[in-house]
Amino acid sequence: MKAWFENAQNVALCLVSKWWRPVTCVGIAGGALVNLVIIPLYNWEVPDLTDAAAYIAAATAAFGVRAWEKNKGVARGHE
Repeated sequence: MKAWFENAQNVALCLVSKWWRPVTCVGIAGGALVNLVIIPLYNWEVPDLTDAAAYIAAATAAFGVRAWEKNKGVARGHE
């Protein structure tokens, strides 16, 4: 039973480290592209720069955490 739980834990950690975090980063970058470039161009509008700055600041924090993990060797599954 213990071996089964350890295996399940390893599978979950692999899923998170190899798929969930990178897909999240791509989603954040894609969201910025869509919301700050594509939609305003499609609607012939100027994006709200205050909202854009807040979005970029939040995305920077998310990417910064990922970079810190990799730099400190905390990231699992990318050895």
